[in-house]
Amino acid sequence: MSGFVRWKSHVDKLLRFNHMTMTLSAEPFRAEDSGAQTAHSRQRDDARTHHLAQRSASATATLQYTFDSTLNFPEPFLTASPRFNSSFEPGLRHLPCVLFLHGNDPGGFDVARWFAGGLAHAHRLRNPLMPSRFGTYSVYNVQERAGVQERAGEQQSRFAVPTPPLGMLSISRPGYLESSPPHSPTFLAQAATAARLIENLRIPSVHVIAHTVAAPIALEMAGLAGFRRRVRTITLVDPQLAPARQPRRMAEQLHTLVPEWARTRAAYNALARTANDSYFLRAVSEICGAESIAEIKDDPTLARLYEGIGVFFSHWSSRRPGVLADSLMWSRLDRRSWGLVNAPILCITGAASPAGDVSEREEEARAALVNTRSTPEFARIGSGGRMLFPLGKTSQACLDFIDRHQ
Repeated sequence: MSGFVRWKSHVDKLLRFNHMTMTLSAEPFRAEDSGAQTAHSRQRDDARTHHLAQRSASATATLQYTFDSTLNFPEPFLTASPRFNSSFEPGLRHLPCVLFLHGNDPGGFDVARWFAGGLAHAHRLRNPLMPSRFGTYSVYNVQERAGVQERAGEQQSRFAVPTPPLGMLSISRPGYLESSPPHSPTFLAQAATAARLIENLRIPSVHVIAHTVAAPIALEMAGLAGFRRRVRTITLVDPQLAPARQPRRMAEQLHTLVPEWARTRAAYNALARTANDSYFLRAVSEICGAESIAEIKDDPTLARLYEGIGVFFSHWSSRRPGVLADSLMWSRLDRRSWGLVNAPILCITGAASPAGDVSEREEEARAALVNTRSTPEFARIGSGGRMLFPLGKTSQACLDFIDRHQ
C-alpha cells in the first residue's frame, strides 16, 4: 500500500469517527430572555425571525461536533483512535465553554478542533502543575501550591489559584463534512442552529471564537433574541464582515474546480510530512504565516498540531456545499441585530506589512463594529498567512481575553 493510500485511509478514519452528531429542529431559536426587553424590541426580533420560521417549521438540521475539556484534550487535535461514543461527560457543561466557528477556506469541525487544540495547549501552559500534581481540579477548590519566597527576612507561603478548565465545543457549520446543508443560507439561520445545539447540550453560556466568514454568525448569535445574554465574549480572528470588494481571481476560481483526488493528493504532497521537513515548513509558512515556523521549532506540542493541518484540505466534496452556502449568505446580510450586541469583542487581524500598518480586514471590522453596543478591542498578530494564522500567538491572545471576562 502506497504512502498516499495509507494517509488517505487515516484521514478518512479521523473525519468519520472522531466526532458526534446531533439532529436539531431548524426553527429559529426562541427562549425566555432574562433581561428586560421592551415590547418594541420583542416585536422587531419576532419580525426578523418570522420569515425563517415559516420556511423551517418542520425542518431539521444535523450538526457534527466535538466537546472536550482542556484537561483531557489530546495533543494531536484529532485522535488516531476512533471515538464511537455518542455522548459526552455531563460535567463538561458546568465549565466555561468556548465555541469555535470555522471559516470556509478551509472549513469543517477539524479546523475548529485544531484551534481548540491550540487554546487547550495555551491553557495547560498556564497551569503546568494541574492536574498531575494535585489530582483532578475542582472549580470549588483552591489548591495550595507548595512554594516559599523570601521577603524581608520572613517566609511567606504562596497560593496558586489555577485557571478553571474550559469546555471546547467545535462544530462543522451547515454544509461542511457531516453537517447537513443549510435549509436557509443566511447568517441568522446558522446562528440559530448553533444556538439550538448549545441549548440542547444545556450549556449555560459560551465564549465564541469565529474565523473569517463565521464572524457575522458570531455577531448574530450575540444579537439573537433569547440567546444574547448567554454570549460572554466574542473573538473574531481575521474577520470578514463585508462582501469581498473584488471578485475572486481566475486562479482561485479554477482552484475550486480541481477534482477531489487532485486536491487530496496535493495536500498529501505538501503537508503529510514531519515538522522538520523543509518543504513542509515552506507550505505551513504560506498557509499560517511566517511566525508559525518559530512556533514549530520552539514547541513540540505546537509542531504536532501543525503536522495535522493536511486533513483540512481533504474531503473537498463534503465541504463544497458549505462553501457555496457561505457565498450566498452575503446577499442576505442584515446588520440590524448587531446593534443589540453587548458582549465584549476582540478583533484579531494580521498587519498589512511588517511595519504594522492597518490591514484591509481591520479597516472593514472597525467600520462594521462601530454600531454595536460593545467597545471592540483590536490586536494585530504578525502579517498572517494566506488562510490560517500563527496558532500559538493567536491562542494566547484569545485566552488572555477570555480570562479577563470570566
